Amino acid sequence: MAQRDELYRRFGPILLEAMVLVLLEQINVLRKEQGMPEITEQDLMDSLNNHLAELEPYDWMTEEI
Repeated sequence: MAQRDELYRRFGPILLEAMVLVLLEQINVLRKEQGMPEITEQDLMDSLNNHLAELEPYDWMTEEI
């Protein structure tokens, strides 16, 4: 798991948040073209929260500072 830890630690949370919001915008453009309702930021946060509850924490998340 060292590779995964190192990769995501380097990017930081603000970059990840920006990427998620860009992807949400683009997904909603495609959904609109198909006549589907948009996914709200709250829908996204709820889904992310559900997935986060299922994932194992990174090693560095449990280290004491």
